[in-house]
Amino acid sequence: MQNADELFNLSPLDGRYASVTQVLRPYFSEFALMKYRTNVELQYLLFLSRRKIIRGVKPKEKILIQNIFHKFSVVDANRIKVFEQKTKHDVKALEYFLKEKLELTTLRDIVPFVHFGLTSEDVNAISYALMLKDAREAVMMPTLDDVLSVVRTLVRTTTGSLMLARTHGQVAVPTTFGKELSVFYVRLKKVKTAMGAFRFEGKLNGAVGNYNALAFVYPRVDWIAFTKTFLVSLGLTPNLTTTQILPGDIWVEYTSIISHINGILIGLCQDMWMYTSSGLLKQKTDKNQVGSSTMPHKVNPIDFENAEGNLMIANSYFELYARKLLVSRLQRDLSDSTVKRTIGTALGHTLLAWKSLVQGLGKISFNTQVALAELNVHWEILSEAVQVYLKVHGDAKGYETVKAVTMGRQFDAKTFRRLVRKFPSLAKLTPVSYSGLAKKIAESALKS
Repeated sequence: MQNADELFNLSPLDGRYASVTQVLRPYFSEFALMKYRTNVELQYLLFLSRRKIIRGVKPKEKILIQNIFHKFSVVDANRIKVFEQKTKHDVKALEYFLKEKLELTTLRDIVPFVHFGLTSEDVNAISYALMLKDAREAVMMPTLDDVLSVVRTLVRTTTGSLMLARTHGQVAVPTTFGKELSVFYVRLKKVKTAMGAFRFEGKLNGAVGNYNALAFVYPRVDWIAFTKTFLVSLGLTPNLTTTQILPGDIWVEYTSIISHINGILIGLCQDMWMYTSSGLLKQKTDKNQVGSSTMPHKVNPIDFENAEGNLMIANSYFELYARKLLVSRLQRDLSDSTVKRTIGTALGHTLLAWKSLVQGLGKISFNTQVALAELNVHWEILSEAVQVYLKVHGDAKGYETVKAVTMGRQFDAKTFRRLVRKFPSLAKLTPVSYSGLAKKIAESALKS
């Protein structure tokens, strides 16, 4: 049952689908962005102390600083919003909030060093990098593992489940369902590796990327080494050559990996939909579920349809990032800011799709009876074997010979055997025996 607030949300991610997507709120909500920024500012302040650029912070004072982040609350977020109403600048509002917090403590003497020598994009770039990194490890990768797991299970249980393959939508030659699924499995594993290995970047170099103010007031400090050490301590890769903003390349590279995964899964959804519509797949039924408001017999492949739609929505955002975030006028413009705020939406639709796909794949079973029946009415698919056999046995026109009697025609067993009656080896051939190495390929894919 949805609460009243969810019923009035503008986005279905926070309304209809909130139960699925709420796990992303700690990473991409407005509250989350404030909290991550708070952490970056405080970690920077502590690092200034550790590097002896400001006075040493005592153990109790360190706990006090850390608690501002760990105990960050809705009350704190609303206080930042009060400052933002005046400043019309969200990061400056955070700076005033932190100074207010520290003014009444023993740390009042280092209050001037909050946000010291930084530009807002230093804080934002690091915050977003950490948000993306943490969400990847806590939410996105485990869900992708769930997708891989359910696909793997289906491959394993159907490596030898014979079916008719199609090319250009037309009957081709036999394969197995497990082998067809194994193609998706191997593709997904490759891209998942790239997603897991991706390194997020950060920058910390001031107004236009040159450390101007920092180098002016503390010329003896090696600010480049400072930046490297600080960003590495946060688990990020330093980018030392930037303008005011961290180039959008990293956003595009990372989201293109997810878009790549989504593209593979769109293909999987569409294939599962078509296999279901042709009867090759059966869906588990729920006695309380309704497939149509007027046709009681229907069991719709709604999970695959829901997944496909959400994958396409997500990829439309990722395509926008590729167009928008690679360009910023001169040193920077703010048009990227509102675009970046949609990352939670893009990943929300992705997560929703992946979850729907796991659910859909968990409901299906291979319909052996339908698959074998289809194979047994399409003996013309053995024409490939016949033409190759004829070539091997000296008939250079083997393909043309077979084409002349099979093209566009459907054969039954009797017709086929009459065609190959002069060749005992071919006469033993059946659609069920002509699946090549499909089973072996599927089994091998599971070991990769």
